[in-house]
Amino acid sequence: MKSAFRKTLGILGVVLMGSQLIAAPATGNRPGQPASSAFEQAAPLTPEQKQVDRLLKKISSDALTVSHNADKLSAYARNPKLHFETHAAELNRAKDSINAMGSDLRRLQELSAYALPWQQQLIDRVQPVLTGLAGHANEAIDRLNSDRHGFPSAEYRRAVQSLYNYADHARDVLAVNLDYAGAREKLNRLDAAPVEVEPVAYASRETTARIVRPLDQRVQSELLKLPYYGVFDHLAYRIENGRVILTGDVTRPTLKDDAERVVRRIEGVRAVSNSINVLPLSPNDDRIRIATYWAVYGHAALAPYSLNPHPPIRIIVENGNITLKGVVRAEMDRSIAYLQANTVHGAFSVTNDLQIGL
Repeated sequence: MKSAFRKTLGILGVVLMGSQLIAAPATGNRPGQPASSAFEQAAPLTPEQKQVDRLLKKISSDALTVSHNADKLSAYARNPKLHFETHAAELNRAKDSINAMGSDLRRLQELSAYALPWQQQLIDRVQPVLTGLAGHANEAIDRLNSDRHGFPSAEYRRAVQSLYNYADHARDVLAVNLDYAGAREKLNRLDAAPVEVEPVAYASRETTARIVRPLDQRVQSELLKLPYYGVFDHLAYRIENGRVILTGDVTRPTLKDDAERVVRRIEGVRAVSNSINVLPLSPNDDRIRIATYWAVYGHAALAPYSLNPHPPIRIIVENGNITLKGVVRAEMDRSIAYLQANTVHGAFSVTNDLQIGL
């Protein structure tokens, strides 16, 4: 049995799964460009742009694989009867995917100059996430090699959990941007298509006035139709003499820019003031968002709210602080949401701004 342990540990000692990613050269920040304008051309056209698209999708798929590997390792770590070989085999599978991601990342950096603006930004954004993923993979290997007694240690379990968090975050970053690019391309095609307006015969001014919705309803409708306006975002507005003041918090700069863009196109809007806050990029905040979502919407009394196409309980997380916004039906639901959010580990504070009136 001891020789089997040594053999397994020897294999892990040789393959340093994160080395390829850590060695990848860091890229500098791109010149300032509005996030929304980066998607003016969303569909890849040239061979290089199409190759970048394929590589990004492949990295996203590999990140999902590593996430599954880390999830299994977390389950293994809760069973002290499992041998080192079981952990080593799963870590080796994660190693293969991570090293493939490292190779693909280097190729992306070589192609970056020929990529679309949004692809360039995504390459820059995902690079530090993948580097962090590799670092936690190396830490898991080191802990597995050193935990000859008292396996699995708390340090090993933390490394595995961090491996899962970073893999999941990498997949989310890639999937959201790739899906958003697809949605934007559809919108771009719709904007470019000619629209035929059929005249309405015998319509009086009074009839026309009745079918035109009030300005505030049209603003609300356009904001709710925004791609990827999700449960972790909150948009609000007020109207003053035809001027729309946009406020709220969003997780992506593109959502802020798109909100202003669609509102400006609404007939009757004279001006738009965009005071929407873009939340900082933070893997820890992402973890708290997911944990808060399951804590709130996982409660039996609040689960029906999740069936709404636009979930009314919005979860805003900034620097570890949770704010609940939106509308619920009753004071009881408001209190339950607050209590559930307070159960999330690692959150610094919870503010309950939920209103009653749904």
